[in-house]
Amino acid sequence: MGVDVELIRVEQLGTSPRHRRDFEVAVVGDVLFRFAAVLERSQHNGRTPMLDRIDPYGVLELTPAEMTQFIGELDVLVENVQNVGEHRVLDAIRGLAGRCLVDSDLRLRFVGD
Repeated sequence: MGVDVELIRVEQLGTSPRHRRDFEVAVVGDVLFRFAAVLERSQHNGRTPMLDRIDPYGVLELTPAEMTQFIGELDVLVENVQNVGEHRVLDAIRGLAGRCLVDSDLRLRFVGD
């Protein structure tokens, strides 16, 4: 069960959710389950409330306003990295989060299997 991380651009015409359109900008795929493994080792320890919301079977979307906290919690995940592959995945996710932080039209979406 991997958790893919998608950077999406949201176009919202008006206030109705029916007029929302999402466009994929970039993806960090978790085909080798590296992000999911680090999450499993790190979640629910009381230090990562935002990461604790990520469901390996569901979808969670974060806004630019949440990126500062999310990036801080990624530092906690780094403490639980066990190999270079996991470190690379976290670096790639940090890159997407940095892009999301500076653009109000972007969202970071976590998609479980």
